[in-house]
Amino acid sequence: MAKERILKGIAVSKGISQGTVFVYETKEIKVVQTPVPSMYLKGEIERFLDALEKTKQELTNIKERINKEIGADFAQFLDAQILMLRDREIIETVKKRIKSEEMNAEYVYHRVLDEYARKLGASKDQYLRERVADIWDVGTRVLRNLLDMTHASVIDVPKGSVLVAHDISPSVAALINPDNVLGIAIEVGGRTSHTAITARALEIPAVVGVEGLLARIENGERVILDGNRGILIKNPTPGRNQFYKGEIRKEVEYQKMLSPFCELPAKTRDGRQLDISANIEFFVEYTHAKKYGAMGIGLFRTEFLYLTRRGNPSEEEQFRVYNELAKKMEPDPVIIRTYDLGGDKIFSDYHEANPFLGWRAMRVSLDDLDFFKIQLRAILRASVNRNIRIMYPMISTFEEIKKAKIIFNEVKKELKKEKVDFDDHIQVGIMVETPSAALMSSHFAAHVDFFSIGSNDLTQYVLAVDRGNERVSHLFDHFHPAVLRLIKQVIDAGHKAHIWVGLCGELAADPLAIPLLIGFGIDELSMSPVAIPKAKMVLRALTVQECEEIAAKALKFRGAVEVKKFLRRAIRKKFPGIEGIK
Repeated sequence: MAKERILKGIAVSKGISQGTVFVYETKEIKVVQTPVPSMYLKGEIERFLDALEKTKQELTNIKERINKEIGADFAQFLDAQILMLRDREIIETVKKRIKSEEMNAEYVYHRVLDEYARKLGASKDQYLRERVADIWDVGTRVLRNLLDMTHASVIDVPKGSVLVAHDISPSVAALINPDNVLGIAIEVGGRTSHTAITARALEIPAVVGVEGLLARIENGERVILDGNRGILIKNPTPGRNQFYKGEIRKEVEYQKMLSPFCELPAKTRDGRQLDISANIEFFVEYTHAKKYGAMGIGLFRTEFLYLTRRGNPSEEEQFRVYNELAKKMEPDPVIIRTYDLGGDKIFSDYHEANPFLGWRAMRVSLDDLDFFKIQLRAILRASVNRNIRIMYPMISTFEEIKKAKIIFNEVKKELKKEKVDFDDHIQVGIMVETPSAALMSSHFAAHVDFFSIGSNDLTQYVLAVDRGNERVSHLFDHFHPAVLRLIKQVIDAGHKAHIWVGLCGELAADPLAIPLLIGFGIDELSMSPVAIPKAKMVLRALTVQECEEIAAKALKFRGAVEVKKFLRRAIRKKFPGIEGIK
């Protein structure tokens, strides 16, 4: 029996699947240099232009399908690819060289494309360097059409497959069929690659960055893909198979048990209503929010509108996404967070030693007012639906709130002058995710309509721990008393100023934290859609008075370990009906 091997990568989409390997490989394109007699050069140019038109139609069809099935925000990267097919510089250069060199179109086009890609690849601008992948994605399609080669398709991957590849281009990733593909494993990529983004949007378990994957895997092999731990297991032992069958069965049974909670109201046992909302990155995820019983969108991460198309989307592109999302969710609220670029979401050629402490989020928006105003205009135009709210990320000073308000009012005046309708009473809030914002929350509260506590970044900054650094990540703990005291302080400051306070981040969905947050007086929790039923289950077992007693005692401990030990003991004693407390 073949020996079991565990191949490690990066977990980018959660879930576990057992299936048969389908190795996705595209046939190598061999471009041959062929002289063309002068009398046929006109026809050769026409053949090139026909291939461009055919490719344009293919990409347009793919875009229409993505718009329908995944969402306009994800389809935007194809606009850039379609524009490349109209690049006059490339088209004219290829036409001239076909004439002057008297060579076949595919040979000339391949050379021109290679020169163009090399030039961009050597650029100091990261955006231009990243366009190389799009250039070859589009160029390969054109070459296949010139050579009458069939395009490799993932649409026809058989049912029960784990899709394995070196890489999957953006236009191919968009064609993945979730009915057939149980999991995805690729050799390259990271959390923001198109494959990772697509997998999360389609709820397909995925692992990327598995070095040497194709050399160690074969078509038709049975494998286990663990998207929670970031591993692909080939030749699993009988014991391993049984373990994962049990894990999958338990997950299915657990989800079945939680299913009724999707439809139930988010109320404590003694009748206190709490808003439980969804964090989403893509338009398509509104279906997940509704499916799992969200009471609105508590956080729409707009930066992926920028990252998926590798550039700043236009006002119209943004407006269409925001407007459609608001309509789909009405009358429930949609909180749109302005761009949180920087940090781990690299977007420019500006490199920093400490990106999480550098030029990111509101600092970027307030430094590039045109960039910021375009987004504000798009959000305000979509607010005509009367259920949109705006949220600014990573506020650290009062001056930032003041400057943002001035710019916001300028945009409102411009729209009024243009006679564009919008919600003049739209709520504008800030994310409290820096220690300075938390400590100054009593002063900030008078100038905003709500607070949303970003527990992930707040914990990172309070404890001075980079949660992505494996050498210190063990120090990252939401339950540290310093973090909890600041959260309580922010909630109290908000309520004193008569504004509501929410919390988004991993802490919001933690069964151990929910009684604590209720005891602190939180008004809203926003989390991944799939976590909502479990949060409702926990909430419906609680009473406010008992939560307040637990919260008061929890703040007296010195460390996170002591807090969690106390919470486990107290919650099991007071609320024995709660499951999932570890």
